[in-house]
Amino acid sequence: MGQLLVFSDSVDRCLERIARVAGWLFVALVVVICFDVLTRKVGFQLPGFGSTPIQEMEWHLHGALFLSWLGYAYVRNVHVRIDVFTAGLSARRQAWLEVIGIILFAIPYCMVATWFAFWYAELSFMQNESSDAPNGLPYRWIIKACLFLGLLLLCFAVASVLSRRLVFLFGPPALAAKAAPPGASH
Repeated sequence: MGQLLVFSDSVDRCLERIARVAGWLFVALVVVICFDVLTRKVGFQLPGFGSTPIQEMEWHLHGALFLSWLGYAYVRNVHVRIDVFTAGLSARRQAWLEVIGIILFAIPYCMVATWFAFWYAELSFMQNESSDAPNGLPYRWIIKACLFLGLLLLCFAVASVLSRRLVFLFGPPALAAKAAPPGASH
């Protein structure tokens, strides 16, 4: 059980580091959006770099930012949840529901989505796919690879949370206390 907790802690630290580094994409996104707004307002465009590539860069950065934070949001329990059904349940029952949900829904989804995202990105790379717009951004495979990497990070996050919940449910009291969700008592 201790190994599961060590694994979970390692994955959580790795996801946090990735999220912190990727957080700098937010600064880049703000700069690109401000540049887009200013050039539209003033009417000045850089030669050969019109509004289309700037707008595509906005959604590429936004997508990469979201995908790089997805796994970290799950391990920190700051993702969107529907707590209507679980709010009145004990921590143990909530952990059981999470384990069941992970096994029935999260793991199969992650396996299928990650598999297809890999082939989606690979095909885009092999075809040297670029934007459909004549003056759009090249290398569309980069954002598609971000989809694969984001789902891969989510897979690790799911494994981390599953490990932590299993230790909470079945581990010795000292480890179960370390693995307890915030605000839970064992």
